[in-house]
Amino acid sequence: MAKLTFVHNSFGAKQPSEECIEVRPWAQGGRQDQIFCIGSGYNFDAHFNVWIEVRYTVQGAPLFYTRTIIHVFGFGGLAAEEARLQTFIRGELDTYGFGDILPETRISLKRDRFKSKDQDGQEKEYCNYVLTISLDMGAVFGVSYPGERMVDIRLEYLELEDGLNFMRQWVQELDQVMQGRHPDPAHLPPDNSDWPFARQLNRQVYDSLASEHQEHHFEIPRLRRAFDRWISLLPPGGQVLDVGCGHGDPVIARLLAKGFRVTGNDLSPAMLQRAREQFPAAVFVECAATEIDFEETFDGICSFSSVLYLDPIDFFHAIYRLHRALKPEGLLYLYGWERGTDARGDPYGIDLNNWLWGWTYSLNEAVQALEEHGRFKVLEAQDITRKAEKRELLKLWRIQRQREHEEFVKILSPEAHIPPPDLNKSLESLSNHYVIVARKQRT
Repeated sequence: MAKLTFVHNSFGAKQPSEECIEVRPWAQGGRQDQIFCIGSGYNFDAHFNVWIEVRYTVQGAPLFYTRTIIHVFGFGGLAAEEARLQTFIRGELDTYGFGDILPETRISLKRDRFKSKDQDGQEKEYCNYVLTISLDMGAVFGVSYPGERMVDIRLEYLELEDGLNFMRQWVQELDQVMQGRHPDPAHLPPDNSDWPFARQLNRQVYDSLASEHQEHHFEIPRLRRAFDRWISLLPPGGQVLDVGCGHGDPVIARLLAKGFRVTGNDLSPAMLQRAREQFPAAVFVECAATEIDFEETFDGICSFSSVLYLDPIDFFHAIYRLHRALKPEGLLYLYGWERGTDARGDPYGIDLNNWLWGWTYSLNEAVQALEEHGRFKVLEAQDITRKAEKRELLKLWRIQRQREHEEFVKILSPEAHIPPPDLNKSLESLSNHYVIVARKQRT
């Protein structure tokens, strides 16, 4: 994590005052061929959009924490960025930084030049170095225009070396993320990425839906068969955890019918109350996936439409927690749905007719995340979307792309000669419903 600590030694104060800003990049927002959307804006290269977390503390106590996305178009790697930083050091640039393209989050080190007279009355030029973290909160407000909801943190009167060290730390970690490598939660302090906002927001929604909500997972034949195959690999009567279990039906019902000892966890107390009433033989724990605190307890862990909808920061923390909770050689079963292969963005969006915080992953992205730090070996990864459903999705996709093209042509002059859209996407590229089975590895 890029970290800068600033100590104020105020006159007359018995103790100095200390403030600290920390920024950690986590993951790319998508692929090069995906559009990235935030609020009412979008750009055409999602892989330059990077998830970050920002923490601001005073006297070691947390004052502010958030997650958002920064666009780092033009990032050239360590050597190129060091060369650019040297131009700043030489004074050829007065600002070195990143961002300011949708969303308008920015991280910058700026040299403010000013003139003042010295003791001899001679006018001299001085420099003040300022670190600014400017956060576009459109990702949180959902419908705002880019730059309409901003939070700025400015640290002024910095030593140049402190500002340079911060930017170099940031560049090194950003370079790792741009190469597809991500932070390992096992090496971070406990509760390092705790964010009550998303947890409380989603809890409120699921509490409000608890009495009416139904799941129909096993109406998908390939999903039902894949789950039964996974069950057959577990020891009879073993311990199984259902992550994000909700009201428990139909997953916990199926596990209990097969003779397993079942634990369910969920962040919604109302959902868990309904689950306890229906399944008194199961054990239920109120917590999020990132808060699961078991050590080598379960023979199997499953999650339907839960873990694979976490944002990238929570996703990597959840993978770590699930690995800890499984017994050696324990088996993981995940079911998810990639909602839209052409675009990413809007983690704060409408789902189940409510505002929810979440994310989705392609099948390949999920597999890579599970295997990255050596925690899991993926045994099975299959797209279970029915061909008829894919054909309908492909039809709708072609209609939408053609409509977007026609609207774009209307905006520009007829002389622009905009080429028609490429509508030759294959069925195989529409990976939607999928299942992953993985085995715990020793790390």
